[in-house]
Parts: sequence; structure tokens; C-alpha cells
Amino acid sequence: MKKLLPFALSLLTAQAFAGGPQFQNLSKSDVEKISKEFSANFSHTGVSAPETDGLWGVEVGVVAGKTASPDLKDVVDASSGNGSDASSLYHAGAMARVHIPGEIFAEINLLPEQTLSDISVKNTSYEIGWNAGGFFNLPIDVAIAANMANSAFSIKQTSPVTSTTSIDSSTRIYWIGLSKTLFIFTPYVKFGSVTADTDLAATGNILGYNASEKDSVTNSGGYLAFGGNVTLGFLKLGAEFSKIMGVSRTSGKISFDF
Repeated sequence: MKKLLPFALSLLTAQAFAGGPQFQNLSKSDVEKISKEFSANFSHTGVSAPETDGLWGVEVGVVAGKTASPDLKDVVDASSGNGSDASSLYHAGAMARVHIPGEIFAEINLLPEQTLSDISVKNTSYEIGWNAGGFFNLPIDVAIAANMANSAFSIKQTSPVTSTTSIDSSTRIYWIGLSKTLFIFTPYVKFGSVTADTDLAATGNILGYNASEKDSVTNSGGYLAFGGNVTLGFLKLGAEFSKIMGVSRTSGKISFDF
């Protein structure tokens, strides 16, 4: 499963651009919008409730999902491409989560570099947090956390101009979360703020406003996520919907919790 999931992500991403990615004469607004969608797609999630059950805990598994990308679709349409093939972006990776005495928890997600056809993608993200609800024996879990994701995405195109476009993004999220375990089900909600720094570089003439073919943009906004985990012995299943700077993302998880 660890090897299959990253390959599946690359395959899905290639299929999303099956009609041939076409970027041409992008405006500053275009770059800001598509940067926001890429940053939201690759931002950190463990699809995890902010709980710390027991003194110690280890969880390992995989996370995958997709992000709505209507702005990317519009940009590809305006560049004479097939925008419907770019209406969603995909994310996936191996995940691990631990919690230790003091109600501290940490997560890591990893997607090693994957290359399929003309697309290359990689992503690494980290999170650390503290469950104050568990520390003070409150009736619900109340946690605070911060995470960071670093992603790199590149794609080659031959029409209408020959170009390689690279999008590198660093996304930071600060959140407060609530959860409550009800038998085998743990619903949760998280809310906070997001900041994303993105560098875009292209080897062809695709930027309509910058002769250097490079630009850096910063996006920021709100963060809201809600979901739930179901625990069946050592097996844990999770689902999450999130709004990240106004961008909609859906994620799922299958893991083993010890």
C-alpha cells in the first residue's frame, strides 16, 4: 500500500491533465489564484481528531483526497486547453502520528518525489500540538496545533508554447480543535488561519506581466476542517472536509493505531 498510493496519486494527476496542460499569458491574479489552490491541496492533514487516548500512542497509515480547483480550470480554459481535465487536484501520502506524556502529539506526512509522464510531484508536512482538554481532564478534547507543508509540483507542456512550469509552496496552519470520543466514533472540528508562500517559475513565455518568468506570491485566509474517525480495534478509518483560504478539500484515511 505504501508504494501503491503515491503511484496512484501520480496516475490521477496525470489523468487530470490528460488533455494537455496549457498555460499562456497568465496574469498576476491567475498566478495568485492557482497558487492558492495548489497550496491548499498540499497543506497538512492527518485526518486526525485532536485527541490523545492513553499515555502513549502510535498511528501509521495513508491519507488521500482531492481539492476543487475551479480557478485552475478557468486558467487552462483561457489558455485554449481543456479546463474540465483540471477541475480537481489530488493529494496523498504516508502518514504517522504519535502522542506522548503531557498530551503532546506530532504528525508527519510524506510523499516522496513521483514522476509520471510530464508531471513531477512531492510533498512533506509536519504538525505538533497539545491537547489541553486531556491535560486538564476536561470532558472534551481541546487542542492547539501548528503545521507546515512544503510541496513541489512541475509539469511540462508543448502547446501553445513549450514550457516547464514549477510551483513550489510552503503552507503554515495554526488551529484550535475540539473532539469527543463516542464509543468507536470520534467527531472533530478545527478552525484557525493559513498563510502560504508560493514560487512559480517557467521556462517558456507563459507570464503575461513578468519578463523574468518567475514570481512569488503570498496567500492567506481562514482554516476550517471537520470530520470523524472510526476505530475498529487497531484499524482506524477517517474522513475530513476542509475549507482552506476558501478552497474546498476532501480527504480520507486508513491507518493502524497502537
